[in-house]
Amino acid sequence: SIYVTDFNPATIKNLQYNIDVNANRPATKSRAGQWNERVKATSIDWADESTWPKERIDYVIGSDLIYQKTIVPLLKQAVSGLIKDEGSFLYTCPTDGRDGLIEFIATMKKEGFHCVSEEIAPDMFRANPLSNGDAEDAFLHFYELPVTAYKLYEFKKRL
Repeated sequence: SIYVTDFNPATIKNLQYNIDVNANRPATKSRAGQWNERVKATSIDWADESTWPKERIDYVIGSDLIYQKTIVPLLKQAVSGLIKDEGSFLYTCPTDGRDGLIEFIATMKKEGFHCVSEEIAPDMFRANPLSNGDAEDAFLHFYELPVTAYKLYEFKKRL
């Protein structure tokens, strides 16, 4: 199973819309069979384990999740509770400008996780993500993308 998650109901609705739109594209139908039956858009509350999937997960992928120091213990607890013992947490974020980021990385490294890799994202990751290549739309929606440095992390549980 693949879970695409957020806490915000409007975001969950948008995630489901994207799953549905892509399920009906000829390119995704022919290559992936019934992949959309394995993808679930759902709300997860990091503080409420009853909202978490019942099964442990191979990979948790997070992007720019830290905005304040107070959520560091909560996010670490959620990641730890969601991944399998041999699982990985893949995380990307701006290199600076996020309150609590330094504390989160330090907490992960010293409390049950090993940082397998930590690297600056390649320049290609900051390119226009729009399939039509429209520069004006890209700037409107992703103005910070080309001027922000991002880091990629991989954490594994210590066994």
